[in-house]
Amino acid sequence: MSTPPAAGPAGPRWTVGDIAVHRVDETPLPPATGSWLLPDATPELVAEQAWLRPHFADDRGVLRLDSHTFAFTVAGARVLVDTGIGNGKQRANPAWNGLDTDYLRRLTAAGFPPDSVDLVILTHLHADHVGWNTREENGDWVPTFPAARYLTSRAEREFWAGQDMDEARRQMFRDSV
Repeated sequence: MSTPPAAGPAGPRWTVGDIAVHRVDETPLPPATGSWLLPDATPELVAEQAWLRPHFADDRGVLRLDSHTFAFTVAGARVLVDTGIGNGKQRANPAWNGLDTDYLRRLTAAGFPPDSVDLVILTHLHADHVGWNTREENGDWVPTFPAARYLTSRAEREFWAGQDMDEARRQMFRDSV
C-alpha cells in the first residue's frame, strides 16, 4: 500500500509498504527542457492531460520538470537512486552547466548525509543521473558518497564502453562515472 506524497524537509516523501521514499530536489529545469527531452509531448497534447496539472504542467501545456533523486532505507541499507546533475560540472546543456545548488543540504535534511549512503543505484549513465557521484575537492573529483557501493546495469556500462563518445559525454564520464 502506498500513501500520497507529503512535504518533507527536502521535498516530497511517501511510503510504499513500510519504506519511506524521499524525493530530493536538485534544481528546476527551464521550460524548454520538456520539448527537448520529450519532443512528442507537444503543448496541445500536454494540455489535454488534466492529471498533469498543476504539478507537472501549466494550463498552456508547458511541462514542469526538475532534476531530483530518490532516497530510502531498506533492510538497513541507505539507498540513493540516481545522483542528478551535480555542482560545478562542465556540461553541453546550458541549463546543466556549472550548477551551484544546495542539493547536499536537502539530501542531509531528508536524513541522508553523504557519508551515510550505503548504495547508489544509477538507472542509466546520462549526465543528469550521475553528476553527484562526485564533487570537487581541492581541484579533484572525489566520491560524494565515500562509503557507498555504486551500481548500474552491466548492459548500460557495456553499451557506453562500446560507443565512440563525443567530447561532452567523455567529459561527463571523466568527472562523474
